[in-house]
Amino acid sequence: MTEQRRTLAKKILNHIHRGEITTNVEGKLPSERDMASFLGVTRPILRQAIAVLEAFGVLEIRDRQGIFMTNYEISEMVFPGDWPPSTMLEIFQVRMLLEPSAARMVAENRTPEALRTIKESVAQMAVIIDSERPDRENLLAQWNRILHARIIAAAKNQFLSRIYETISQAYESASTSIPFRREELPFDAIYDEHLRIVDAIERKDGDAAAALVLEHLQSSVQRAAHSLKNSGFGGEPAIMENLFSSDSSKKP
Repeated sequence: MTEQRRTLAKKILNHIHRGEITTNVEGKLPSERDMASFLGVTRPILRQAIAVLEAFGVLEIRDRQGIFMTNYEISEMVFPGDWPPSTMLEIFQVRMLLEPSAARMVAENRTPEALRTIKESVAQMAVIIDSERPDRENLLAQWNRILHARIIAAAKNQFLSRIYETISQAYESASTSIPFRREELPFDAIYDEHLRIVDAIERKDGDAAAALVLEHLQSSVQRAAHSLKNSGFGGEPAIMENLFSSDSSKKP
């Protein structure tokens, strides 16, 4: 999430609570055109901020009806990037609930086109790892997100996709608060974890795909905990590692 979207989302919420942006009796806000003019921003930027507010459950975009206020109780927005590193614990808990089941669904019902895009993602990761480019860490992180997003998309469940988009934004923002030592990341191991997941999906082995995704997420928790420990974050690594003993880490 860019700082511009974050700032504008907070500004819109503040204007609503101060009565400077008003709603009708049904909770409907002014049109995009009117709000963009009032805020002095373009409509595309406004839409991004509105999408953020919708993800937080503050607003609802109703097709052909407009934008509606759905939660008047939220007076302050706390973004993932504002949270402490232990936020990653909650994010991984939710990912462990959703992603293994999604991988099982995809493996058992995948289409040739879905498999092609998923395999393309892991192939790109291999190229990046071998490239020795100075920005390969950032590129690898980007294609890692793309691969996970494509697996979710291949499940063809719009509600799962919307939930995952919120989680993905939270993960991306929260991960920026953790000072990863990129030179210590085991790139080959990370690639191998993804390759085995894709192989299970290709074989249509739902149980294996689910188990491998869970194993990959657990390894990611270990890497995050290790990075926190090396960066001097006190008790945070123990909090992260305790995730393995929670119900969320049980095999789906």
